[in-house]
Formats: sequence, C-alpha cells, structure tokens
Amino acid sequence: MDRAEQQRLRQAAWLMLGNGLRLGLSGAYFILLARLLGPEAFGVFSAILACSNLAAPFGHWGQSELLIQRLSGRGSAAAAQEIGPSLWLAGLGCGGMTLLLTPLLSLWLAGISPLVVGILLGSDLLFIAIPEVYRGILIGQERVAGVALIDTSMALGRVGAVLLAVALGWGSLVQWAVLYGLMVLVVLLLMARGMGRWSKLSPPLAWRDLGERLAAGWDFAVGLAAAKTFTDLDKLLLPRLASAAAGGLYSAAYRVINFSQTPMIALLTSHFAELCRQGQKGLRQGCRYAWQLFPWVVGYGSLAALGMALGSYGIPWVLGSAYQETALILRWLSPVILLEGIHLLLSHLFTGAGLQKPRSRLQLAALGLNGLLNGIWIPMWGWRGAALATLISEVALVLALLLLIQRQLRPLEGSPEATGP
Repeated sequence: MDRAEQQRLRQAAWLMLGNGLRLGLSGAYFILLARLLGPEAFGVFSAILACSNLAAPFGHWGQSELLIQRLSGRGSAAAAQEIGPSLWLAGLGCGGMTLLLTPLLSLWLAGISPLVVGILLGSDLLFIAIPEVYRGILIGQERVAGVALIDTSMALGRVGAVLLAVALGWGSLVQWAVLYGLMVLVVLLLMARGMGRWSKLSPPLAWRDLGERLAAGWDFAVGLAAAKTFTDLDKLLLPRLASAAAGGLYSAAYRVINFSQTPMIALLTSHFAELCRQGQKGLRQGCRYAWQLFPWVVGYGSLAALGMALGSYGIPWVLGSAYQETALILRWLSPVILLEGIHLLLSHLFTGAGLQKPRSRLQLAALGLNGLLNGIWIPMWGWRGAALATLISEVALVLALLLLIQRQLRPLEGSPEATGP
C-alpha cells in the first residue's frame, strides 16, 4: 500500500471517527424528537425536511461537487477564490427556493401554518447548503478532518435544540420551528467564524462569473436532486397520499437506514478527490480505481442490511410502542443500504470522469419512475407502496449506470487508453 493510499485510509478513519460521534448524537436527537413530537407531527416535520432535501441541490446549485472537481490537487489560494462566490450563490438560491416552495408546501400539507412551513423549510435549506459548500472546499483539498468537524457541529446543534425543547416542554410543531430556526442560525454563524480565514480573502459573486457557475453546477444539481429523491420523495408524499402518521413511521425507519450508511459514506467521501483525479485520466482509469472500492461497498452494504433487518425488532423498545410498525418498515427497506452504496460509488465515478450529463439523465429517468410508482402505489398500499417504489427505482438506476459504463467503454476498445499500462 503506497503512502497516498495510507493517507486516504487515515482520512476515512477520521471521517468514521467523526461520523461515529455524529451518529451517536444524531441517534439521540432522532429518538428524543420522535418521542417529543409523536408520529403525526414527526411525519409533518419529516415531509418538510424531505422537501428541503429535494430542493437543496438547486439552493446551492451543485457547488459542493463543483468545488471538489475544481480544487482537486490545488492549494489554499484557489479555495480562497472559490468560497465567496459559492456562498453567495448558495444564500441567494436558498432564499429563492424558500419563497417559491413555502406556499406550495403549505397547500400540500393542509392545516399547517405557512409561517411554520417557511421557517422550517428556509432554515433547513440553509443548514444543508452552507455546510455543503464548506465540505466541497475541504474534500477538494482532502482535509476530511474538517468535514467530520462540520458534521459533528451540526449534530451537536440539533441535539442541543431538542434537549432545550424537552427541558421547556415544547412539544408542538410551532414551538419546535422556533427552536430549530434559532439553532440553525447559531451553528452557521459558528461555522462561518471557523472558515473565516478563506472567506476574508474571497471575492464576492461577480455577474460575469454567475453564468459560468450556473452552467457548470446545473448537471451536479440535477444529479444530486435525483439521488436525494430516492430517500426523500416518499416522505413528502406519504403524509398527503396516506397519512401523517404513516409518514412519521416510515421516516423513522429511514433515519435508521441513514445512520447505518455512515461508515460507507465516510469511505467514499475520503476517496472522492482521488476518484476525480483518476477519472480525469479517462473513464477506464477511473473504473480501475472504483473497482478497488467496490468490494468494500458491497461487503459493508450486505452486512449492514442484514444487521438492520435483525436489529429492527428492538425499534419499539427504543422509540416507544407508537413506532411498532417502524420495525417492519425497516426490514423492507434494509436492502437500500447496499443499493445506495453502489449507486453513490458509480455516481462519483461519472463525476470524476466528467460525465455528469449522461449520469444526470439516467438519474432523472429513475426519478420519474420513482415518482410514478409512488403516486400509484402509496394510495393503494401506504408505506409498503413507498418502500417497493424505492427498491425498484434503486435497482433500475444501478443497472442503468452499469450499462452506461459499458456503453462508454466500448468505443475505447483498442484505443491507447485501453491498451496502456
């Protein structure tokens, strides 16, 4: 194992250590909040967060992956020139998405105050977008310890907010919206202070730079939005097409799935910059590097899926008897851990090779399939329809990405890249 690979494994270890701490904090936050709000209010809150997750890539306009691609192998001076414009674009994008989506989401979630929806939606959009820009800077420079620090800070902020809500006895959605918005403001101000050494030197967003950034970030934004759809569209649809309680039970199961993916995401994040460097040498070279990661992704994904299925029987004991059905939902969804791991690895491969556009087209097609199946099956079968739609869409996307790789490599047969060392 060479020195560079040892460094990347150390970075993965840092991420897993930080994510392990974040995992514990997030687990405590999830359990406390689910108990505090109850399945119905938790389902509404999860639907609002699902909407923000779907809209966030167009809020920060794919700047995270764009920054990783631009900064791979470059120094701090390049980062200082990039962070300011990306932050401005993220702030403007999140404000615009909040104004656009708040009235629509208020109509969708009938009976919920538009003010509450707007506070939660806008706060969460910023809470996703601004740290995502910082992550792009740090991952592009392979400073993954900083990424772990950002993730841990966000988890600490959430835990602090829910502990304060418990101490005050604030269990309504309106009260939680106030605390959530204040928490996001405090955490983002602390992050800005920590990243200030770059932002002080960074130029603001220039009009002539805006068009180039929007064009470059579009494919990233589309790809990210399509990827998030598999994990969040059903949470948005369930409260309206089934019930808020069904949405809360389903969202609780998906939170557990998200926790279990932490080590795999840490591994892929720590290798993302190198995957971009290898991909710039050609898709075949990128595939060789991705193939080294493939056994880790499949091995961990398979073991985690099995572990989640077996461990699901303890869910009612942790969350309370109101979440009895969440255990069954978790057993349905456990294969998603493996499928999303493969999906994420293949997406990183295409990003590194500069093939965002064909990747985004496939993700959009899978998004359409997912939305269609959810729209048909949720009214018929409730959360079972949502789970089945997610599984089918994930399998279809993984197969489509593998076929696209085969198609892209076929013209390279016999070329210098194919026959080179």
